[in-house]
Amino acid sequence: MEIRRVRALLGPNLWADVPMAEIWCDLSDHSPDDLAAASQRLRARLTDLLPGLDLPRRPSADQGHLKHEQWLARALLATILELAARISERPGERPGFSQIRRTSERGLYRLAFELRDGLPPQECAAVAVGLARSVLTDTLYDLPASLDRLRTLAQEARPSATCAALMNAAQSRGIPARRLAHNLLQFGHGARQRRLQGGTIQRDAAAVQPTATERDLLRTLLACVGVTGTEEPVVGQHYRMLVAGRRVLAALAWQPGRDDNGGGPTVTDVSNLIHPEVCARAVDCARVLGLERAEVRLVAADLTQPLAGQGGQVSEVIANPPLDLYLEAVHTRPIAEVLLDTLYRPGENGRIPIVAVSGTNGKTTVTRLVAHGLSVSGRFVGMTCTDGIYLADRRIDTDDCSGPQSARLVLLNPEVDAAVLETARGGILREGLGFDLCDVAVVTNIGEGDHLGLSSIDTVEDLAEVKQTVVRGVAPWGTAVLNAADPLVVRMADHCKGKILFFARDGAHPVLLHHRRHGGRVACIQGSDLVLAEGEAERLVLPLDRIPLTHGGRIGFQVENALSGAAALWALGLPMEALCAALETFGTDLDKSPGRFNVLTINGATAVFDYGHNPSALLAMIDALKVFPHRRRIAVYSAAGDRRDADLIRQGQLLGQAFDRVILYEDQYVRGRLPGEIMSLFRKGLAAGDRVQEVDTIQGWQDAVEAALWLAQPGDLLLVQADSIDETVAYVRTRLAEDLSRRDPLLHQQGFAGAAGTENPAVLVPA
Repeated sequence: MEIRRVRALLGPNLWADVPMAEIWCDLSDHSPDDLAAASQRLRARLTDLLPGLDLPRRPSADQGHLKHEQWLARALLATILELAARISERPGERPGFSQIRRTSERGLYRLAFELRDGLPPQECAAVAVGLARSVLTDTLYDLPASLDRLRTLAQEARPSATCAALMNAAQSRGIPARRLAHNLLQFGHGARQRRLQGGTIQRDAAAVQPTATERDLLRTLLACVGVTGTEEPVVGQHYRMLVAGRRVLAALAWQPGRDDNGGGPTVTDVSNLIHPEVCARAVDCARVLGLERAEVRLVAADLTQPLAGQGGQVSEVIANPPLDLYLEAVHTRPIAEVLLDTLYRPGENGRIPIVAVSGTNGKTTVTRLVAHGLSVSGRFVGMTCTDGIYLADRRIDTDDCSGPQSARLVLLNPEVDAAVLETARGGILREGLGFDLCDVAVVTNIGEGDHLGLSSIDTVEDLAEVKQTVVRGVAPWGTAVLNAADPLVVRMADHCKGKILFFARDGAHPVLLHHRRHGGRVACIQGSDLVLAEGEAERLVLPLDRIPLTHGGRIGFQVENALSGAAALWALGLPMEALCAALETFGTDLDKSPGRFNVLTINGATAVFDYGHNPSALLAMIDALKVFPHRRRIAVYSAAGDRRDADLIRQGQLLGQAFDRVILYEDQYVRGRLPGEIMSLFRKGLAAGDRVQEVDTIQGWQDAVEAALWLAQPGDLLLVQADSIDETVAYVRTRLAEDLSRRDPLLHQQGFAGAAGTENPAVLVPA
């Protein structure tokens, strides 16, 4: 019995729309013969050690080892939940949702349960496993000490009372909330975010003493709003008022403790006794110091009377008020809700438009197209994709940034007023989504899938369930943009809380027709035009020959990318003029769509550079290349080593049926395979091809491309699979500059080589 992996899924995830903990537990060390005996011992002893533990009913001895193994996994999960209940802030409160799944690997189970603030999942799992092992091996286990340690960890991890109350209040208003640090909260996203420190200040701790000069400045600033400041900070009885949003939220009468060893101060809620003039002066004190929130400490005889008539004075104005103190002392007023009202007016939720793009292929292109469209409409767009993180036109990260951490980074930026987030399966499995809700979710396709066999995602149905997470993440006011031609994607519509917008090339597709009959929205191609329709109403957007991404409508998968991108922008409410401008100005050049079907002419040969690296992408590429008139075709190709053997062989078969010569290479993405193993599997597939005549194997991407360009003759068609986008773009620009220099040295010297728009795309002529 061993814990393989522990994941904290902080956003909507494969299991649920709430944060979940996922424990991967390996039970394979228990042989079929001893499982029944192990389950019997565990049931007898665990209920003694943890009274109240709710264990599932044990299977009978003749039900087989699998039933006993599954019981063992359920017993382990029940133990974890019991430990969570014992360390909960409300003793006995268990996580509200839990589930178990058996993986395809023998004895390996995934245990999932709701993750609440203060619950340490890894430590709880370790204690549960340690306790179970001690029962099975008849050894001692110090359970009380382990529980004490878990309680300490839980206490340290929990937010303060104010943070918890503020987050609950935000949740009730639909405002996204996130803890940036232990007591620092972010509400909202991007340009609409607000931050609030919800920490605790000890009620009897002295305030930081300002210098004499600073105190003189404080008195001068207070004087300009007609308030008198004290010479020294107050040490005796006084009043403290919490000011936020230009109003007094609460007031406390403060009586210091009477001796150093006795109790702390006496605090009394006097919020209902404050005279309106006193409230107005307290607000003035915060405003004159430029503070959104403050605690005003006041010396006065009677809080029910104006200050002027009784010689009232302000002693201090504290910039970071002790919110926990007010939350604890003032029970009759909803301090957290009122504080939140000071950040957002009624009806505001702090959200910016969020578009999440998922699927097997086309994600990055669609992400870039949607981001381009929002930029055209005047938005400051934060974009994440496999090529990095972009803030407007500035690239701040060059890694694969299609996961939740990158998404959260973009939503943290105070300039971003729209976010377009490529959302890959790996990030969903590791951490869930990087947001709670999105306005638009696009699922491009599932097809034959990709990355199958990893993380217990073994079938295309498994993969579809993962991708479906973004559809479940659509807000009630949002829209899911789904591929009507992919049955696995169509099924996702049942899990969407918002509206559905289907897209497909065929305007007569049955799914589109059915959706339109019920008044639904669709995007499709009619004749040679991109059309958006709602029910019977239709809107011709643009002819395909004015959408450069599609190469005049000849590249089928790019037509689908244009459809899904246009549908997403339509769902966001983008004006039609801006939508058309986005489609007309977004092409497949190296600047706007690097490594995604870049068609170039180098040394007289037509070269297509593309990132596709799975069977579905290769099938779509081969179909797209049918419109090219070139007779001799060469491919430079590879794939990452973490793909299944069957997927590599399948791609070899496709290459062997479509190309005359194939140059295989291995580079940095072997991912655990032996040198030459990837190329060997490709060769198995190529052997079944009826077109390929020559197969070469070369180490390294650039050497393989150099060899292909040396072999290519004018009029040949060359497909280059671009594994590293940055490396590809740099290499292509260099070769284009060299080619231009040979053809026109004067133009090269004038600085035109390699500039945007000089890629010299080949003209596509129907075969």
